[in-house]
Amino acid sequence: KASGKHIPYDIVARRPGDIAACYADPSLAERELGWKASLSIEKACEDSWRWQSGNPEGYGK
Repeated sequence: KASGKHIPYDIVARRPGDIAACYADPSLAERELGWKASLSIEKACEDSWRWQSGNPEGYGK
């Protein structure tokens, strides 16, 4: 969604060593540090895509 482009993909069986599931839970950071994300995951991905598209060489170029 963030790129606005269709990216083809296939859903296949897990490979040896792949984890069964992965979850991100920021509640510990909020509880311990008082940090709360200001962007949704969708907006964060859009922002990252926009920055990377404008800076293909990364920082310092």
